[in-house]
Amino acid sequence: MFLRRKKNYWVSLEKDELVTPEETLLDSDSRYSDMERPIPASIFSFFNFVFLCSGLLVMTIVFKLSIIDHGVFAEIAMQNRSANLPLPAPRGIIFDRNGEVLVRNIPSYNILAISRELRENSESLDGYIDEMARIFNRDRSSVNNWVREKIVSDSTFFVFKDISKDQAIAIEYLRPKGFYVVPDTKREYINSTKLSQIIGYTGKVNKEDLADDYYYLTDSVGRLGIEAEYEKYIRGKHGNIFFSKGGSGYVTKKAVGGSSIALNIDYDIQVRLYDDVAEVLRTSGISRGIAVIQNPKTGEILALISFPSFDNNIFSSEVSEVDYKKLFESKSKPLFNRAIGGTYNPGSTIKPLIGMAALQEKIVDADDNIVNDCVSLVVPNPYNPSEPYVSKNWRVEYGLFNLKKSIANSCNIYFFTVGGGNGNIKGLGAEKIANYLKLSLADSLLGIDIPGETIGFVPTPDWKLRERGEPWYLGDTYNISIGQGDLSVTPIWLNSYISAIANGGTIFKPFIADKIIGENNRVIMDLDPEKIGTLPFNASAIADIREAMRETVLTGTAQILKELPVQVAAKTGTAEVIKGQTVNSFFTVFAPYNNPEIAMTILVEGATTQQGLAVRIAYNFLKWYFHRFDIPTLTPIPEIIQSASGSLSP
Repeated sequence: MFLRRKKNYWVSLEKDELVTPEETLLDSDSRYSDMERPIPASIFSFFNFVFLCSGLLVMTIVFKLSIIDHGVFAEIAMQNRSANLPLPAPRGIIFDRNGEVLVRNIPSYNILAISRELRENSESLDGYIDEMARIFNRDRSSVNNWVREKIVSDSTFFVFKDISKDQAIAIEYLRPKGFYVVPDTKREYINSTKLSQIIGYTGKVNKEDLADDYYYLTDSVGRLGIEAEYEKYIRGKHGNIFFSKGGSGYVTKKAVGGSSIALNIDYDIQVRLYDDVAEVLRTSGISRGIAVIQNPKTGEILALISFPSFDNNIFSSEVSEVDYKKLFESKSKPLFNRAIGGTYNPGSTIKPLIGMAALQEKIVDADDNIVNDCVSLVVPNPYNPSEPYVSKNWRVEYGLFNLKKSIANSCNIYFFTVGGGNGNIKGLGAEKIANYLKLSLADSLLGIDIPGETIGFVPTPDWKLRERGEPWYLGDTYNISIGQGDLSVTPIWLNSYISAIANGGTIFKPFIADKIIGENNRVIMDLDPEKIGTLPFNASAIADIREAMRETVLTGTAQILKELPVQVAAKTGTAEVIKGQTVNSFFTVFAPYNNPEIAMTILVEGATTQQGLAVRIAYNFLKWYFHRFDIPTLTPIPEIIQSASGSLSP
């Protein structure tokens, strides 16, 4: 038996010693290897990939910052070392359907002061102010005091605005330190008074406007009309003026002009219609009137007039106190667009709708003679049978009356009967009349594309009881049957519903703008016709009313229009304003009868009962319109054919 002797082994870290054989044998039994193992190649590939990607990322960021975003950072740098003033963009041009320019921009110049530079050159300031006061013919002392006050309160401010080119040249020649001639533009409205209700105007921004981040205190914004409705397209994109701190002048970042607007308005039609209305009003001593012309097949507004009008060029410069009072404090309200915002009793122009309702409800047939004469209607008085109510016609007429003759001669007695009933004729009743008016959108917004449209009002028995605490009487029904009483509509709705009769039943949205045009004449938006409703009557009822409106010209109250070179259909109307003294004179017409291309409504406010002023205006205009191109007298052509859907075909 052999005894093994235990021996201790260790590795010395102090000095280099030889490894004994026993240590080698012992290591061979260890679970740890004493051989070096190489790092896998995949590790080096991974880190090479990471380093490559990091390098590409750094290079991309550097490229973006130095090349792509160079302009942005250059602009920031410019802002940091200069005074920065936003530069309003030239507004878009507005022109008519034929390319006639209605609104354009003309060059303008302003004198801008930089307060820091004025303080740095205070010893020369008095001399510069003296010279500028002389150039602009202003009081030297008042200009000096005002400038010195602004130096303290504002970093930049305009000293003079909208100066002439000669004055701008004189200032440039003077070279006053701290004062700069800054180019600008201002709006010029062509034939301004005759188009102002359509175009609108521009005015300085107010507190509410500044809620939009786009605007600065130096900006103008569209007010009224197309200028307001399409503001976001017309206004363009701001530029900037950078004034260097060294006082060496300024650098500009060019503004981007706004988009142009092409209108459906025909300039020649608009001007002629305005002149015709103005002449009749002037010779009659009347100040208020309205005229609207649409294409009944599309709803396009060809002309729109509201008297009194205003000169929108006034707003391109500082508004004087006299002009301000005339525009904003006058009782005639020249800024108010009566054609879309005014509500009126429609008078007899509502009778075509009442007639269609009576046919639709089979109250009568078109040929039924339900009235023996058009003199008066006697209604029993349930409270005092000995004193019956008597409703008189506006003029005495004898003979039998059916629908066609009643429309042509505007017989109130006939429409009292079909509206409220009499004898063995039941009548429509207030609820059905109100329902048909509402279905025809009489109390709805049509959506015309300028601000200010309001809605008409259709009275009902429930409304009267709720609001006035009074019951509805038969007389109330009689009143709304002839467009009187509490019934009120807008002229634009009246013309739209007549347009629907002309085209066979479709109510189109009235619209003024046709296209929005961007840079390089690229069409940004095409505004197409939009159907917003349908007259709630069958094709037969619409056709009968068209014939009745034609009869108005042939044998009725508008026979003067027989002289025109084309066949037309029309309806006259009067609505009493002051009993026995003044009326609102209405006239509505579409032409040519067989293939309508225009529908027109005229309203003269405050006419005397003896005057057919609206008819006279329409006659003068239509005579010009259909003779513009030497149109010969047209021979009769077959009547239009009404399809089951109510549309028209030649």
